Amino acid sequence: MPRSIVTCLLLCLFLTGCITIPLASGPGPLEETRISGKGRDKLLLIEIGGFLSGEPRGTSLLGDERPSLVSEVAEIVRKAEGDPHVKGVVLRINSPGGTVTASDTLYHELLAYKQRARVPMVAHILDLGTSGAYYIAQAADRIVAQPTTVTGSIGVIMIRPSFSELLGKIGVETAQIASGPYKGMGSPFNPLDDNERALFQAVIDDLYGSFVDAVVAGRPSLSRERILELADGRIYTAAQAKSAGLVDAIGYLDDAVAELRESAGLESAVVVTYARPGAYKGSVYAAPVVNVDLNLWPAGQPGFLYLWQP
Repeated sequence: MPRSIVTCLLLCLFLTGCITIPLASGPGPLEETRISGKGRDKLLLIEIGGFLSGEPRGTSLLGDERPSLVSEVAEIVRKAEGDPHVKGVVLRINSPGGTVTASDTLYHELLAYKQRARVPMVAHILDLGTSGAYYIAQAADRIVAQPTTVTGSIGVIMIRPSFSELLGKIGVETAQIASGPYKGMGSPFNPLDDNERALFQAVIDDLYGSFVDAVVAGRPSLSRERILELADGRIYTAAQAKSAGLVDAIGYLDDAVAELRESAGLESAVVVTYARPGAYKGSVYAAPVVNVDLNLWPAGQPGFLYLWQP
């Protein structure tokens, strides 16, 4: 059969859906990409960007699902543990925070890796390093803030919409049948009474205590009493945070890399990152540090957040 006829037949089958050609075969494993510098020793750049969540971060143009940030960071540190040439880590942070669990898990993974590998770690905050993102930065030995950074917002928030009055105005009633008086607490269809508010506040206070504990461990130069004074939820500029002792220095990403190299006792090192195949990494500033799909917390979804969301 002539080649032109075969080509036409295959094209017809494809257009009618008889033949399906998959555009994606999954995200693929992480691969090391060298960004700058030279030498055998390596400094690993890890990105902490966007809304911090354990949920997948949407899909790429090819249709493959992007793993959650929590999953990816866990994969990164396992890969780094297998490479004895990784001598230090830079956390590049640009995030308003996120869920309590995601923030705490990321902090735990990074701190545990640093302790196991016995390598120095420097956090560098770009635009935002607030709430859960600042929590994560406590895993590092030092925190460097960009001159234009906004950080702080130490605390916990629960966002609870209320639809009960609106539904009443349009003649809609809801009936709740539960096993106990507080089984449906927090429902947007019921008013929040004082007892429910007190129960929620107790949970928030407990989670807030965990946040403060992390900052106490990460900022040994500050007393717990001073941290409690600073941890009222407010945000700070880089200069304000430096003056208060919440960050160690003000500088750019290159400064953080140079500081890490000095801490690791290296005269030269190559900066590397782990990325999925096809991701462009031409410089330390090349990769996007805020997810295209920020996955901002849906207003009606219950949960406790380490998040600054004005």
